[in-house]
Amino acid sequence: MQTPHVFGEHQHLYGIHREAVASDRDAVASQPLDGGDSEPKIAVLMLTAGMLTSVGPSRLHVELADELSDLGLPSFRFDHSGIGESLAVGSNGSSLERAASEVRQAMDMLEREYGYSHFMLFGLCSGADDAIPAAVEDERIIAASLVDACGYRTAGHWVPFVRRKYLPKLVRLSKWIDLFRGYFQGTKSSASTMPIGSDIREFPNRQQSEAILLGLVDRGIRLQFVYSGGVIDYYSYANQFFDMFPRLVNRDEIAVVYQPRWDHVAMLQEDRTELLQTVVSWFDTTAKAFLNETTTQLVCASMT
Repeated sequence: MQTPHVFGEHQHLYGIHREAVASDRDAVASQPLDGGDSEPKIAVLMLTAGMLTSVGPSRLHVELADELSDLGLPSFRFDHSGIGESLAVGSNGSSLERAASEVRQAMDMLEREYGYSHFMLFGLCSGADDAIPAAVEDERIIAASLVDACGYRTAGHWVPFVRRKYLPKLVRLSKWIDLFRGYFQGTKSSASTMPIGSDIREFPNRQQSEAILLGLVDRGIRLQFVYSGGVIDYYSYANQFFDMFPRLVNRDEIAVVYQPRWDHVAMLQEDRTELLQTVVSWFDTTAKAFLNETTTQLVCASMT
């Protein structure tokens, strides 16, 4: 079942809660352990990507919520202030600060209404950017799956970048014909009103990002980084993540997936299915591991 909620400090945010199909995990989490404590209840929180609403790109968040529900994981997707159904009020500070505050307000509501005590985040593009400061600020966040998050060009980036982005154009006759036709005929693009430029996302410098991520994993937060071929301008080969962040090598809390075949939002059905399987499986495994660790800690505490 899906339940809409209006929430936030100014009752200005709108989101939809997706219940989980009953599972063994739910039954176990509702049972008190010795000493009166019970296992934590976990939910997945989906952050909007750019100016897209909470349904996600091509309904990605809706599909993800359905998949998670079938595995016994509830979820919540909501519009940030000024997007979709959420009003643009109470939004002082930078975009990252506002997003972190609104994530906190969503978790406060979900904890109050449903008893969730811990959360895992999902973010694509700017949603991934927003997830990191939110996780830094709130210890209820135990994990995050980040699609096409921050990236930095390395020495190994350039060869696969040129090979995949420019080499196919060099050997394509139609590209050369278009080039010469435009040169001799003075042809201009019909999209001349759209300036050529880079994405509006702004990353911290590499050293700052590495320090932030290191602090998160040292705190025990699990992170999944998924990179697609849609961000080839800054990420172009499988092991680039650990070349960018060498201090994160061999950290069990980090999982990295690189799939150059996918576009930025996995538009093709087969790519979308594979992306969902990758993310959902990681969320399921992560939730089970966290519950097992917490159960062991609670049992040990009750015996002392």
